[in-house]
Parts: sequence; C-alpha cells; structure tokens
Amino acid sequence: MSYAGAGGFMGSQGGGSQNSPGGGEKKSGSNGLRPVTIAQVINATQAFADAEFFIDGSEVRDVTLVACIRNIGQTSTQLSMLIEDGTGQIDARLWVGPDEEIQHDYELNSYVRIIGTLKTFSGKRHVSANRFRKVTDHNEILFHAVECIYVHKYYTEGPPGGAKMQEITHQTYDAGENPYTGGNTNAAASDTFSDLPPLHRSLMQYIVGRVRAEGAGEEGVHVEACIRATGASDKEIRDAIAQLLEDGHVYETIDDNHILPTSV
Repeated sequence: MSYAGAGGFMGSQGGGSQNSPGGGEKKSGSNGLRPVTIAQVINATQAFADAEFFIDGSEVRDVTLVACIRNIGQTSTQLSMLIEDGTGQIDARLWVGPDEEIQHDYELNSYVRIIGTLKTFSGKRHVSANRFRKVTDHNEILFHAVECIYVHKYYTEGPPGGAKMQEITHQTYDAGENPYTGGNTNAAASDTFSDLPPLHRSLMQYIVGRVRAEGAGEEGVHVEACIRATGASDKEIRDAIAQLLEDGHVYETIDDNHILPTSV
C-alpha cells in the first residue's frame, strides 16, 4: 500500500483493484478528468445499462469530487464512504485485493477529494474510487465548486467569448490556436505551469505537448518517455509525478506508469 499526502489512501496499483463488483474493469477516459458535483453524478444519463455515463451531453469516465464524509464503512475488501457536498449524497467505494490491507485515518465531517469512475451495482449508483485524499486547505472546497460551474458552463454554453462547442474543430488546435487565449498552445502551457519547480514545469509541458500534438490515447504518456524527454533520473521523475498527482495536475490511467494531464 501507499499513502497519498495528508492521510490520503490509494492502492498499490494506481488505487485499489482494477475490478470491482460494481462494473468490471476500470476504464480511463480520453476526455480527461471531469470535476463534478454529486448532483451531476446522480443525474448523469446512460443510454442503457452498463453504457457510458453522460453529463451535459458529454461522455464522462474519470471524475473528481470534493465532499464531506458523513459515514465510513470498512470490510476486508472495501473502504466505503457516504459523502455529501450540498447538492446530494452518494457512496464512494474503494475496492482492494485480497492481499491488500486497508488503513486510514479519515474522520466524520471532514472533507475529502475523490478521483474515480461512475458505477452502478445492484441498481444503485456510486463512485468507484481509485484515490482518496484529505482536504487540508478549505480553499480547495470553494475552488472545486467554481471549477464544476466553469466546466458545466463550457459544455452547455461554449468557451469564453461566445463560441459554441461545436464551432471549435480539430483545425483550431492543429493550427496551434487556443480558443481561450487566441494564442499559441505551447506558450499557454508554459504560462499555466510557470509557478511549478523547473523539473515539474518541464514535465508538465512535455506531457501536455504530447497530448496536444499527437494525443496519448486512453493509456496516457509512459513514465519512461518522460525520463527520456527530460533527462532526469527515474527517481527524480517518479518523485515529481507523485507531487503532480498530489496537486491534481495529472492522473494515472491503466497503471502507475501511465499518466495524463487533468487539463490540456
């Protein structure tokens, strides 16, 4: 087992078992990590049972929530939490393998950030978590709420400036234009990560650049590619990635050797 900072809990292979009774093998979305409220999760639509979930007309796979813990349950194979964020309540469940041990120090009425996927088991919807992390800075609660509003407005009304989603085509990005800034995407990436330490900044610029230039599919960018691109050691890169995971800049996909940025 490994522990995310500030008491967070995650499984040894990117956050618990990749299979659960709630819906089979975990899928990581190529459309990035979507910040959502519990109400959005509850109201997400499916064309049929076991189909992909849609929020605001867009397919949703990996989601992140910030919520208050109202109840905690634990068995030999599962850590479950009843969470509430002011818009609704839902269960979040972390499944672990038979050889893994669950340890945690979460408390009732404290806040937690959860990254996972939407699942339905026995007719009841829940979040199948692959990562729990304590919220230690309460600004994160407000930031998440604002982020959810921003993304919701983006998908329902289009990007800032009035352009609708369908009016932004792949040619926009092929030409190096960013619909938010009207500038070069590489320059925008540089500005976005300007407050990070040099290695972390270089790493994020490389990962985002790879995704923008050629796409990284659902698997993401391999850690070895990051090592070759930056010239840093294996330990330096993995330490940097661990911090970027903790700060929410990247997330793991098929295993702990593949990552994608949370936004591009």
